[in-house]
Amino acid sequence: MCTKRRAEERALRKQVRRTEELAAKLPGASPDHPIDVTSASVVEGRARAMPCVQCEGDMELRGDRATSTAHGVLREVALVCRRCHAPRTLWFRVAPPTAN
Repeated sequence: MCTKRRAEERALRKQVRRTEELAAKLPGASPDHPIDVTSASVVEGRARAMPCVQCEGDMELRGDRATSTAHGVLREVALVCRRCHAPRTLWFRVAPPTAN
């Protein structure tokens, strides 16, 4: 019975790693590939609206910080899932729309 449980736990850990690897490729997963927004006022709402990549639970904001770059303000938002407690960091670039 213990062997079966250990095998199931290994399979679950492997699935979590695989999901995290895929999530690392999504928009907003790194400062190199932020989610573009036109206003800082929408960042928190957009971040909370994204479901947890592990369990699709609701995300809770834990903190954020901003850094000014040549291409706009880069916002780093720290979140944690309310259901499975998986941490997540999302990156947003606040870049006002350019004039036509």
